[in-house]
Amino acid sequence: MAKQHPSRVRGITGDGLAVTITEVDLGHLTQLAGWGDFDRTADQALRALGLSLPGDFRSSVSRGPAIIWRIAPDRVLIKSEASLQIEHEPDLAILDLSDSRVCLSLEGPGAAGLLSRVAALDFSDAGFPIEQFAQTAIHHVNVLIDRQGGDQFTLLIPTTFARSLVNFLADHLTTELAGKTELAGK
Repeated sequence: MAKQHPSRVRGITGDGLAVTITEVDLGHLTQLAGWGDFDRTADQALRALGLSLPGDFRSSVSRGPAIIWRIAPDRVLIKSEASLQIEHEPDLAILDLSDSRVCLSLEGPGAAGLLSRVAALDFSDAGFPIEQFAQTAIHHVNVLIDRQGGDQFTLLIPTTFARSLVNFLADHLTTELAGKTELAGK
């Protein structure tokens, strides 16, 4: 899916720390869902692609450009550059969710602080280490937040709420006017 908001928001948190919010190319987002022996079936399907099933519901697994999140006991999300060619398996439902989410990158020394202001989670290094993710809500909208680096987070947000959530995040920053104006479409 093409990016919806090609511009960036750059700003400063109330603590004086810089943050950049950028929509990044999502590529493909595939959901595997199942029942019965989901762990074995999903892991076999993923291993055929050189991937593996995450062992818990908090750790993201990265293999090259692909990221895998186990979002429920019988469900995983896979972000990949190309469409996944998963062999038909009667115990797996394979859904392309690429058009249903927008991918944002929050980067900079103020990213964790910004997220702490808008989501009820501990985004400190100890409370939310690198390659950990959480499903939570920002402004009453369900989001997936993954810490990719010390000062870098990936957010998957519903496409229909992308503009309002970016504006909500930007409102918590002292922004550079041009960046906010371009992104907000004002």
